Amino acid sequence: MPTRTLATVALALPLAACATDTIDPDSPRAATELAIAPYEFHEECAELRAGDRYDFRFESKAPVNFEIYYRDGVAYIATVSRQDTTEFSGVFSAPAAQRYCLRWEAGREGALVDFRIRLLRAGAS
Repeated sequence: MPTRTLATVALALPLAACATDTIDPDSPRAATELAIAPYEFHEECAELRAGDRYDFRFESKAPVNFEIYYRDGVAYIATVSRQDTTEFSGVFSAPAAQRYCLRWEAGREGALVDFRIRLLRAGAS
């Protein structure tokens, strides 16, 4: 495979990590002891409209970096960020229509993460 093609594939892989919506408003997304390898990450994403909410909680056996972010061109904008945490919960309300992702990044130990996410559409309870 030519070097140029390899470079293109290498650049595309991180972008494809959350290429499709993984959170459905009709069914909560949950995992128990989701294994994240050292220095790797796991994401859950959805297209939100202004006022839509993520109701989320997680616990991890080892500290993780957690973010709720969106992309603006090539920039990643973290609207919520917690470093080296083993648990966190809350309700995030989308200020604008964007594709928002929840992201857990493991450190050198890796991590086992339990999480639950509900997508609540604006106007729903």
